[in-house]
Amino acid sequence: MAEETSPKAEEPKVAPTPIFGQGSTFAGAGFSGFGSSEGFGGAASAGAGAAAAANPEEECQAEFKPVVQLEEKETASGEESEEIKLEYKAKLYRYDFEKQEWKERGVGQCKILEHKETKKTRVLMRRDKLHKVCANFLIMPGTTLQNHQGNDKTWVWSTPDFADEEMKNELFCIRFGTTEKANEFKELFEAAEAQNTKLIEAEGGLEVKEANDDEKKEGGADDLADNLASVKVEDKKEEKEEEE
Repeated sequence: MAEETSPKAEEPKVAPTPIFGQGSTFAGAGFSGFGSSEGFGGAASAGAGAAAAANPEEECQAEFKPVVQLEEKETASGEESEEIKLEYKAKLYRYDFEKQEWKERGVGQCKILEHKETKKTRVLMRRDKLHKVCANFLIMPGTTLQNHQGNDKTWVWSTPDFADEEMKNELFCIRFGTTEKANEFKELFEAAEAQNTKLIEAEGGLEVKEANDDEKKEGGADDLADNLASVKVEDKKEEKEEEE
C-alpha cells in the first residue's frame, strides 16, 4: 500500500511593498499616488508657512515717525503786490561793451508788472526752468524803444538794470515770436514810461548824476542798433518755440 503523502502547506503570499507608498497602484480606479493631501500640495503649503515664519518683517505694519518734522512753506516771488499787464515768451540779449558783441541773456517769460499801490511799472524776465532773473528794471523816464531795421520783432533800449541785485547800466535787445507781440510790448512799455514819468516827477524827480565812461558809451544806442545783425536768428524751430 502506497504511502499517502500529505500536501505541503502553501507558504503565505506577502504583498509586494508599494513603490510609491500606500495607496499607490496602477490597477483599479487609477493612479492615486499623488492624490493624498500630504503630497506636493501639502508640502507647498508647509513651505509657504515656513517662508512666512522666516520673513516676519514682510507682514510688519509698524509706522515710524521722522525725527524732524519739515513744514511746507510757500516761496514768495516778489510779484504778489503787482498786476501783470503783459506776459510773453521772448529772448533777451545784452551788449558786451568790452568785447563789442551781443550776448544772449536768456529765454523766458517777459512780464510788464504794475504795482497795485504805487502804480509804478517795471519789466521782469526770468529764464525758463532755472527761473533766474535776467532782467529787472523800472521803466525810467526818457527810455525809448528802437526797432531794428529788418526785424520787426526786435526792440533795443538802454536802462539801469537790477537783475544781479545791484544797479548796472545795460543795453538790451529783446525779440518776440511774432510782430503782434512785439507791438503790444512797445505799446504797454511806452504807456508805462509816460505814467512812471508823472509819478516820479510828483515825488520830486530824479537825481541828476554826472555820467561816467560806461554811461557815455551806452548813450550811443542809436549807433549800436545798426550792429544787431548778429541778433537775428534764422532758425525757424527756435522762432516756433518763442511763439509758444
